Amino acid sequence: MFYLIGIGLWNEKSASLQAIEAIKKCETVFAETYTNRMEEGTILEISKLTGKKIVYLPRERVEEEKEIVAAAKKGDTALIVPGDAMMATTHVSLLLSCRKAGLETKVIHGTSIITAAIGAAGLQIYKFGRTTTLVSWSEKYRPTSTYDAIRENFDRGLHTMVLLDIVEGKPMEAKQALELLLEMEKAKKGKVFSEKTEIVLLSRIGGEEQKVSFGEIGKLMKNVKGAKMGEPPFCIIVPGKLHFLEQEFLAAFSS
Repeated sequence: MFYLIGIGLWNEKSASLQAIEAIKKCETVFAETYTNRMEEGTILEISKLTGKKIVYLPRERVEEEKEIVAAAKKGDTALIVPGDAMMATTHVSLLLSCRKAGLETKVIHGTSIITAAIGAAGLQIYKFGRTTTLVSWSEKYRPTSTYDAIRENFDRGLHTMVLLDIVEGKPMEAKQALELLLEMEKAKKGKVFSEKTEIVLLSRIGGEEQKVSFGEIGKLMKNVKGAKMGEPPFCIIVPGKLHFLEQEFLAAFSS
């Protein structure tokens, strides 16, 4: 049996009893943290809770799949992942490979940043368009597909969930993300972003230090210094047309 186990958003306390019980059953337990970040020491604490040795796998070993499939052929095997188990394409591919190898599979879901962030902001989930990821720019790679997705949603009055890039285990900083959105506006000139554009900035959702901030990009950029808006990992929601209850919630529960 191969178990794909989502352990929620922040640390071992986010893991469900079902997840802990499944890990205890397994002969081999792997973990990956490249698709999202967990609080330092989380995997060690899960190891203590379950009495299992947990082996970290870097991205390339997860995507190669052979090591995980081979272990699952020998005995019950789990891969622990941050957030919900099925939010990353890599995990979908891994499940398919296990099925093709004739293995039984079981998915144990965890809290997803998608639903948790929307809930923390008090926004209505059916008013969201497609989710997008803001990818770090380099000298030779400057994608603007994120901007296109936001504009498409915005033109329809829909909100956009913007996930932020993780490079070599380091989540994108809030200031970098806000600057990048303004840079994309200069490149695309679609009149979506300016320093007056209001957005929702969310920090460490699901953790004890969770923060939700709502305001103009220009003002938020001034306040991100000194961790006033929280610490990474961040995500951003670009509102479309806000319902009056959404406006009231943001005013009451955000900084």
